[in-house]
Amino acid sequence: MHITYKGDYALKAVLDLALHHEQGLVTISEIAQRIDAPIKFLEQVLVELKKGGFVESRRGKVGGYSLSRDPSK
Repeated sequence: MHITYKGDYALKAVLDLALHHEQGLVTISEIAQRIDAPIKFLEQVLVELKKGGFVESRRGKVGGYSLSRDPSK
């Protein structure tokens, strides 16, 4: 089975958001650093995850990403 880079980063990003759910919103730079992903590519991945309803985002100085649902669900 072959998983694309985009799919690999998507899985890693969702797992990272689940592991840091207690922290609240997580910035894209924090995610990129922890999963060792290029920020520009991760932006594209997170946009698709947002369209799919897996993540939510908030813009601005205190913005970031979080899972749409509780990780336990």
